[in-house]
Amino acid sequence: MIGIPASLIDRNDLNLLERALLPLIIRHSLIWGEKPKALSASFLAELLRHSPREVVEALDALVVKKIVKTTREKTANGVMILYVLEPISALPSATTLVSSQYTDSNYYLNLSNDFFQELHAYALEVCDREGLRRELFEDFNLYQRGQNRRSFDWFAEFERWIRREVSSNAPAIANPTQVEEAKPSTQEFEMAQYFIRRLSSIDPQFEEPFDVMSWAGQIKLLSETGGYSLLEIKAGIDWLFSSKGDWFRPNVPDAYHLRKHFKRLISNTRSFRDGETKLPDGINIFDIIGRE
Repeated sequence: MIGIPASLIDRNDLNLLERALLPLIIRHSLIWGEKPKALSASFLAELLRHSPREVVEALDALVVKKIVKTTREKTANGVMILYVLEPISALPSATTLVSSQYTDSNYYLNLSNDFFQELHAYALEVCDREGLRRELFEDFNLYQRGQNRRSFDWFAEFERWIRREVSSNAPAIANPTQVEEAKPSTQEFEMAQYFIRRLSSIDPQFEEPFDVMSWAGQIKLLSETGGYSLLEIKAGIDWLFSSKGDWFRPNVPDAYHLRKHFKRLISNTRSFRDGETKLPDGINIFDIIGRE
């Protein structure tokens, strides 16, 4: 939805072409999560299906009225003059209804769901590798949500967090029971082996990993952070090695990339209905794997 400040609509010093340009400038320059974008006169003229000369004259008039401003950008064809809305401080206060859509994606509360899931999976993997409590990520998450700090590398921020926790008196080290629970289950280990067998069956030069447990760990993370069942994971693997998924297979050379791209894989499968897939009664998924 596009919000146009009433103060701009009510201005009586705008002609018809200038009024037509304003919603287009707002629509294409103010995009959620991005900085205001500068637009070219030719782009706006094409949208309006109007004479470029008249559009330039209207834009220049808006510049004089301090509604938009010009900026210059170097291109292969020379320097181009672009147009962008004036900053909030230079516009009527009602314009903040539009400009407030901009958010800095580096702030913690502005992280996308996909990036947050990737950060969560990374944090659990680090904790398991270092023998630390998985609850460290919950502590980290609650703290960062409360502070809403800004960072260009949240993976590094989590590593700094666990270093501080380990050096403090907090019980950051996992106890033997927690370490045991963090290990992949037998079913997850067998699913990793199933994926390895499928890879080796289509690539004679494929080298089996020396540490299958780390691949199983990725399957465990896929299940825990993504919420996928083992049956869904198997369906995604099967699609990848089907004729329909052949084009995407080079993007998934190992278990890490399987987890990274799994949302895309599962969206391409057509064997799921109502978000749930069930095996017939009395059938075990690993009985099926063993026969393939």
